[in-house]
Amino acid sequence: MRHLLGLLVAGCLMAGSSPAHGQSTYDLFGGARASALGYASTALTTASGVHGNPAAAARRSHRVVSFFAREAFGLSALRYGSVAGTWPAAWGSVSGGASTFGGDGYREVHYSLGYARGLSFGTSRHVHLGLTGRYYHTRIDGYGSTGAVGLHLGLLLPLLSSLDLGAHATNVNGPSLVEGEPLPQTLSMGLQYRAGDALRVLVDVFKDRAFPAALRGGLEVRPLSLIALRAGVTTAPTRFTGGIGLHLGWLQAHVAAEQHAELGWTPSASLDVHW
Repeated sequence: MRHLLGLLVAGCLMAGSSPAHGQSTYDLFGGARASALGYASTALTTASGVHGNPAAAARRSHRVVSFFAREAFGLSALRYGSVAGTWPAAWGSVSGGASTFGGDGYREVHYSLGYARGLSFGTSRHVHLGLTGRYYHTRIDGYGSTGAVGLHLGLLLPLLSSLDLGAHATNVNGPSLVEGEPLPQTLSMGLQYRAGDALRVLVDVFKDRAFPAALRGGLEVRPLSLIALRAGVTTAPTRFTGGIGLHLGWLQAHVAAEQHAELGWTPSASLDVHW
């Protein structure tokens, strides 16, 4: 019963109705920073974690390892956790990670490996491209387990010195765990506006193939170099988010809270280690 509740709530998180996928969409959510920004992270050039735009790794100049945890609505059956790392080099950036969702009776595990690189057009134009392969494995007690591999594509393109365009497509190869039950296929496009280091405004249009399009928006303000204040909102379903980030040199900590119109509150936290 608990794993069935997990699937039901995960479906409600994305579309406000019962799930239409053979797996939840939890591995498509971002870390605590993205959560606080209303999940409007497609064009977030400093995103980290297994859920971010695959092209964002190409913008990294330092190594980073990220840890993320959340427990939706205070239910242990809806716990999600992940660890991810990015290693930049002259020939491109390699990223990898693992995540898990569920509880007793129902468990999802995901493993990711990606590559991203920036390409130059002329002397001032650059585009960043990324590809991530993700292995999905689902186990249900009494029914067995199965797995599939999905391919995710990402793009980041600076339009102006302060404006970036991002695009992110998931499971473009159409994988499925069982016949007739596809894994979530999504497409998002977004913009990021930066006013120096003090202000970021992000807007996304997110479309799951099985559900209506959703709008996502986020605002990040840094009144001090060590502190970032964040707020966001999404439609379909309606969610309000907020959070705070602390930047302490090589260590960054993020906490967020999400309020679902019908299902209540979800806290989350991330820790990023840079070197």
